[in-house]
Amino acid sequence: MDENPAGLPDEFLKRLKEFLPAELHDAVSETFLLPRRAAVRINPLRGDPTTIREGLIAAGVELTPVPWSEVSFSIPTAHREIASRSPASERGEVYLQSLSSQLAAVVLAPNPCDQVLDLAAAPGGKAAHLAALMQNQGLLSCVEPIRSRFFRLQANLKQQGITIARFYMTDGRTVGNKVGPRFDRALLDAPCSGEARFSTTDPSSFATWSLRKIRETSRKQIGLIKSAFQSLKPGGRLLYATCSFAPEENERVVASLLKKFPEQAGILPIDFPTRENLPGILAPNAEIPRLPGLNQFGDETFPDDLNKTLRIIPNHLYDGFYLALIEKKFGS
Repeated sequence: MDENPAGLPDEFLKRLKEFLPAELHDAVSETFLLPRRAAVRINPLRGDPTTIREGLIAAGVELTPVPWSEVSFSIPTAHREIASRSPASERGEVYLQSLSSQLAAVVLAPNPCDQVLDLAAAPGGKAAHLAALMQNQGLLSCVEPIRSRFFRLQANLKQQGITIARFYMTDGRTVGNKVGPRFDRALLDAPCSGEARFSTTDPSSFATWSLRKIRETSRKQIGLIKSAFQSLKPGGRLLYATCSFAPEENERVVASLLKKFPEQAGILPIDFPTRENLPGILAPNAEIPRLPGLNQFGDETFPDDLNKTLRIIPNHLYDGFYLALIEKKFGS
């Protein structure tokens, strides 16, 4: 990353160099310059996935499968509008959602009849994905404090045929104390600085970025992850995710939870499901580009278990993303 591509903040690029291997600098830099492929998720709650897939293909959408989901596909950027304007999209049969974003529900892996919390649920893509994995059985509690986003969340889940959702317009930091340990699974796709979504074609995506904003966001995230963890039953699992590269928003937040609940919170390794007999065209792109979480950033050291968390490294298919799977231990 020897040059600043089209005006990205110099400090942002400098920080990337501090934790990315040197051989990835140029490749990651290029992801801010060019649009990556789009992605869709077929919604089995609205119909037979094979029929929906064939309908998209007939509409002119080129679908490329991924190795970890039977209903997720990457599509050419030029086909995004075709997919979004298709009758299948209007009927809630298909949802445009980045592959990295889709990984969150896949990793959390809720079961039918679970009680599941989505603590920062708007606009609803991950919540709908959770409901689909639950086969629309159980309970999905969706929290969103901002009024406009709250109603968008409701509309999106209604369109996708979600009947197990309950909606709460409240600050997620208060939920843990209010409800106590009642959920089997919790998702916190935390509000963040959005660094992984920076694009040189949209200067507004990074116009307000600053280290101060990162520190402020980190404090909010620490309150949210504590609340999410408090809401879990013993044996329950929390998936913490952000679309930020900043360690202050990722490893530091998870480390704060381990410090707060040293006998209760444990980091689990993340394994992605695999599918067999996929088309050969998939082979060059089959591997999810990822690195283990950091154990050190600058002068700050994080617990050894943080290397079980994952950083998704951006490429032409995946956005940058951070994933941490946390368990509430029994008998603690």
